[in-house]
Amino acid sequence: MASENPTRQRLISAAARLLQRRGMAATGLHEVLETAGAPRGSLYHHFPGGKNELAAAAIRHSGERISSVMEAALASAPGTPAAIRQFAAFYDSALSASGYRDGCPVATTALEAAALGAAEVEEACAAAFTSWESLVAARLVADGHPQDEAENLAAFVVASLEGALLLARVRHSARPLYLTADYLEPLLRHPRLGNPRQGSG
Repeated sequence: MASENPTRQRLISAAARLLQRRGMAATGLHEVLETAGAPRGSLYHHFPGGKNELAAAAIRHSGERISSVMEAALASAPGTPAAIRQFAAFYDSALSASGYRDGCPVATTALEAAALGAAEVEEACAAAFTSWESLVAARLVADGHPQDEAENLAAFVVASLEGALLLARVRHSARPLYLTADYLEPLLRHPRLGNPRQGSG
């Protein structure tokens, strides 16, 4: 397989950084070109669909990068709770390094994509979230959770972490991330607690 065109990759990386910090509406194509150090004509050469096509590629790039971090944590940790705590620490580090300016690039963009009618970008965001859920669900199954319960619980984990990241960003504190990890732990550790529909009678 041929390697990624370096100019195209610089455009994607630049767009991903800007989307993470500023969101889609505030990210202009001229700024992407400047950040990437790319010639003016290169953007429409590599992305004839314009901003939406570039944004979708940037979201796929960001989603894959975060998937790699999550996959490594899930593979190396002794259990899913420890992996989620590692992932909380990853976001803590990223937030601190950026002065709490950089949130989740996928969530930041997803909030605007729907309002802007950017279907291609919405689809890229949805695919990223789904991939993260799949990674968590696979580890939960390995930990002993039934498949359907693992899938539902994985969606809850991703939703909880994304909400915690938003709170951490606006409060300039990583506490919501670790608090979420703490409260997720009993659900992740005990399969029978993972399904809210399971009653006692």
